[in-house]
Amino acid sequence: MGGWLGRVIRRAYYVPFCSICDQAVHPPLPSPSVCRLCLSRLPFRMDREAVGWDGPFPLFATFFYREPLTEILVSIKFAGRTDRAMALAPLMARTVLCQGLEADAIIPLPLHENRRRRRGYNQAALLAEGLSEELSIPSLDKLLVRWRDTRRQSETTSLKERLEHLEGAFRLSSGSRLPAELRGRTVLLVDDILTSGATMKEAAKPLLQTGLRPVGLVAATGRDRYRAYGEAMDQW
Repeated sequence: MGGWLGRVIRRAYYVPFCSICDQAVHPPLPSPSVCRLCLSRLPFRMDREAVGWDGPFPLFATFFYREPLTEILVSIKFAGRTDRAMALAPLMARTVLCQGLEADAIIPLPLHENRRRRRGYNQAALLAEGLSEELSIPSLDKLLVRWRDTRRQSETTSLKERLEHLEGAFRLSSGSRLPAELRGRTVLLVDDILTSGATMKEAAKPLLQTGLRPVGLVAATGRDRYRAYGEAMDQW
């Protein structure tokens, strides 16, 4: 049921469930779709959201890649838990706001059409959709395409091999006028996980060649040492 009447009924009768623990929770929630206990267990990077890497543009991550975030991201990709992507997006939006990032568009890293069809969705596009709703920035999920169906990055053995098998895998969609309209503007290039950074760098090449200015944003990365909450707060 849509419209204002539908919103009133949902607020009056719908009991939300936490997307992380799947338990019923009652508002007010500290974060949309995540209960207070689960929120306290998430491995936020806090003051270390800026990620040190060898890419040609700045990159930020909201979480460390460790439990329970590891299981959450795996379940989004392989278990159909798309609700968890929408639960993480508002937390990633806080990274954008806290870091003072400004962008004119959000571009998710694309999957090849064969893989997207098998999975049914692109997890990066789901995160971008949620970010778009939170930040009121358009998500251009058709602008960048992955035209070569490469192997999974986990199946490669070295950074050199990853870079070689990804070379030329991404292109801008043919006939699009958007790059010319965005030339010189900043765009958020969004993905779920950063490992070696090879995919993020290769995906950014056609954007940079068109005159766009990408800023990377990922949900999580394993780079840098994780600090427990108490240690982080002592040093924050």
